[in-house]
Amino acid sequence: MHQNTIRFLLLSFLLIPFFSGCFSFRDSEKSLHKLMEKEDASFDINYFEKYSLRWLWYENQDKDAPILLFIHGAPGSSSAFLSYIQEDTLRKDFSILIIDRLGYGYSDYGNYQPIPDQFEAIDTLMKEVRENNQKVYTVGHSYGGTIAGYTAIQDPDWLTGTIMIAPALDPEQEKYLWFGKLALYKSTRWMVSKSLRVAADEKYSHEEELRTFVNDWGQINSPILHIHGDKDGLVPYGNIEFSEEKIPGKWLKTKTITGEGHLLPFTEKELMIKEILQFIRQS
Repeated sequence: MHQNTIRFLLLSFLLIPFFSGCFSFRDSEKSLHKLMEKEDASFDINYFEKYSLRWLWYENQDKDAPILLFIHGAPGSSSAFLSYIQEDTLRKDFSILIIDRLGYGYSDYGNYQPIPDQFEAIDTLMKEVRENNQKVYTVGHSYGGTIAGYTAIQDPDWLTGTIMIAPALDPEQEKYLWFGKLALYKSTRWMVSKSLRVAADEKYSHEEELRTFVNDWGQINSPILHIHGDKDGLVPYGNIEFSEEKIPGKWLKTKTITGEGHLLPFTEKELMIKEILQFIRQS
């Protein structure tokens, strides 16, 4: 047997407990309630039965306050943005909505759904939540940024502006990681958590999906901000050039975070909040 194959198999079996047990990337209702008590920052836990979609909701006392809609990446869940829904700087002026994307968290967990279906679920939810014609700004990270961008292309009447953080947009720049194959092959798929399986299904269909709307970015008709770290090792920084080439200049703003990588919402939270607020003020 080839030496590299042996190493791959040995590493795979060593990682079984790690991948299968530790990587669900989600918090139960019990965990969320404990968090609310600890941080003294309450929010509602809701379920949208039509799409088996779980969403977290902080409603500002001002019923006309703009809504921030956070869309997580892959793998992940609403847990990725829990620190944002607790952030006083945001709660003061906004209502905040965070979803478990389809396939993740407690939204049809373990079942891959393509980008158009992800958008359809979000679109339907927002039409029900937005009772007072509030402005809505999407904030998407990584694959969630891709979905936020696709949403901007669809131009729903509820959308006011879009913030994409390290989004994968250019099919020519898709990167694939070796451990993603563990979740693809039948012989090893059982080793990994459902969340990682969905992430792999998304990743290995992403390039083809991006090609289906690669020429539609010119349809964007609302303000959009693309933030990217120039040291991003997961989603190439070159995606920002794709945005500059494809998205109408009258709507697009870009922001390079020098020396930073892919996990900007977590490593640069204060800066991301600053960029969100500045974008909204200038939109």
